[in-house]
Amino acid sequence: MYVFIAIIFIAELIVAGFIVYWICRADRCVKDLDVKIAACAPDIIDGIKKTRSGLCFVQKSIKNLFKFIRRKKAEFWQRVVNLVVIYMILLILKTKFKRAATFCQYAVFLKDCWDSIPG
Repeated sequence: MYVFIAIIFIAELIVAGFIVYWICRADRCVKDLDVKIAACAPDIIDGIKKTRSGLCFVQKSIKNLFKFIRRKKAEFWQRVVNLVVIYMILLILKTKFKRAATFCQYAVFLKDCWDSIPG
């Protein structure tokens, strides 16, 4: 019976020794890693700052893109409304005044050509 207890005790000591060995080994690895991280800390901080500024730049770019799209959408609808009103006036004038309608059509055509010129 005492031999059995002694064998179990020795086995527990061996297991405890391995656990202590692995804990010490892990501690050494963590200390080495801590030294490496401490040496790289300025680079890590600089990288985080650059990443943050890059993300801010992307966020501003996306906001500006949405502003541009909203502005172009408003311009498009304004042009559509103007064209509808002009062509309604032309249709009304065409039935009553043939010469005035022809002149207005040429004026609208020239205005469209002028607006299509970039610059």
